[in-house]
Amino acid sequence: MKKIFDLEKRTINIIKNNYIIIGFIIISTLSLWLRIAELNFESNDYIHFLQPWFSHFKLNGGLSAISTYKGNYNAPYVTIIALLTYLPINSLYSIKFISIIFDYVLALSSVCLVRQLVTKNKLEYSLLTYTVILFLPQVFINSGLWAQCDSAYTSFVILGLLFLLKEKYIKSFIFLGIAFSLKLQALFILPLFIVIYISKNNFSILNFLLIPIVDFIMCLPAIIFGMPLKKLFTIYLGQTKTYQHGLSQNIPNLYKIVNGPSRILLPVGLIITLVVCIIILGYVIYKNIKWNKEKIINLALWFIVVVTYLLPGMHDRYIFVGEIIAVISLIVYKKNLPITITLIINSLIVYSIYLFKLKTINTSILSIVYLIVIIYYTLFTSICNTNN
Repeated sequence: MKKIFDLEKRTINIIKNNYIIIGFIIISTLSLWLRIAELNFESNDYIHFLQPWFSHFKLNGGLSAISTYKGNYNAPYVTIIALLTYLPINSLYSIKFISIIFDYVLALSSVCLVRQLVTKNKLEYSLLTYTVILFLPQVFINSGLWAQCDSAYTSFVILGLLFLLKEKYIKSFIFLGIAFSLKLQALFILPLFIVIYISKNNFSILNFLLIPIVDFIMCLPAIIFGMPLKKLFTIYLGQTKTYQHGLSQNIPNLYKIVNGPSRILLPVGLIITLVVCIIILGYVIYKNIKWNKEKIINLALWFIVVVTYLLPGMHDRYIFVGEIIAVISLIVYKKNLPITITLIINSLIVYSIYLFKLKTINTSILSIVYLIVIIYYTLFTSICNTNN
């Protein structure tokens, strides 16, 4: 009996001394199990886009088929899909496998950012962040069900934000360039970098050139295998035109409230977005705001939320980066609960509408509630509150 009791004591002591590592192992296992349970679900995006692209590469020589690729995703992700065709795994599982890997990259990137923001209990905050990100519904639905890979570009946006806070600007722009090469929507955080550049004036404007340079470097494998340069330079322009027929692509934003002819509201919406961003820049300069990490995080979230709310042609997944930043802000500062909860609920509803054809609520109502929350966030908890 004494030997058994001694074994129990040693086991408990091992657990106490290594609870963080054990926690990471348990969370990793459970979160992976959750995603594996979703693997057989086929979304419309997979059926109509991802699977046909995979088949094109599979039937035409893998990487060599990049020269005849007709889709509208940028070269780095396309190259990954082409590489997947060499594996003895079907398209659904292999595409989701890449998305799931980036879920863990995103979780670890978020952990790195949180560790930069907190001053104590870093291990506990790391485990909490890792857990929340991996079990955030938007994250595991995006990869495990949808077969999308928004975690990929978001991971590098988060790393870009991390090095912005560290004032290691070259690394910051390199990561932003990687994010941009994976998804055009990475640029929604660019206004933050512009504001920091003008207000702090401690890095060169030439750093912004790193974004297209890194994008080009990331696209080199596709260029080597024959992707036409014209397609490379126009692929994002084509994306911006894809959804011009609809002002709101299943996202609760301004155009679920205000509707009208696209030819009028498209340019008007773009101008309004630019004006609002310029106003906040002027406000920052006028107030001579003293920057700290919390204000930078707040402004990052504010720009992503406002830009996706005001710009026409937005898609339901374009707020993904904002959701991650909102969760990180809530974990670290115990603030911004209304905007965080609103983002999570809105996405759950619109994801359900798209993936499962569920008509749970009128999205125009969501848009009105969301607008109220954005106004509250702007006035009381964002950068506009200089006492923050």
